[in-house]
Amino acid sequence: MNYYKLPLDKKIGMAELAIENSRRSSYIMERIEPYQYDENRLNQGTSLVTRIKKLTRRWNAAQAAKRLATKELHETWNIVKVRYRQTRKVARLVSRDLAPQKRALALDQTTERSLPKWLEEARQFYTNALADPDIPKQLSHFGIDAARLNEEKQLLAAVEKAMANQEKKAAEAMQVTKERKQAVKELDRWMVDFFAILRLALGKSQHLEAVGIVV
Repeated sequence: MNYYKLPLDKKIGMAELAIENSRRSSYIMERIEPYQYDENRLNQGTSLVTRIKKLTRRWNAAQAAKRLATKELHETWNIVKVRYRQTRKVARLVSRDLAPQKRALALDQTTERSLPKWLEEARQFYTNALADPDIPKQLSHFGIDAARLNEEKQLLAAVEKAMANQEKKAAEAMQVTKERKQAVKELDRWMVDFFAILRLALGKSQHLEAVGIVV
């Protein structure tokens, strides 16, 4: 069995079995002690296992928080996007013969798909629409006045806030992932050394099976 290729839960299980069964066996402890594997050395391995378990709990929480933040972002964006799309269609209708107005509102362009670009486009649309008194007047004939334009512009802040929160949660999840990967690498190195010493110290005795090594 290749320890390196095991899933994390199996690695943790093997590490705990090897360390704890070695610790409980005076026979094994006597034979690995000449190689500097005493109680303190075994505690190093136990500490690594404990650290990975804590990091795994943090990782699970961070992943859940990231998923929730992503869900909230998409829900918020979808709500605001519907309002923007409706207003933009009406603006295209009233601006169909007004080239300068169409350019100011970027109505000749395809709506951006990426969120950062979409926010930039939508903010430009509302800012320019409100900057020209004629545009709210034209839109008001179709139920869209300056107050509604301002309201929809303010909704963009909710999308920006949700996006910032999602980016924050994603960064936190990435950091915990990085920390856990490093801890697992340290445990891998520690266990490979430990298994090598156990094989060396115990030969092919049945005690190897007690620490999870198949003879």
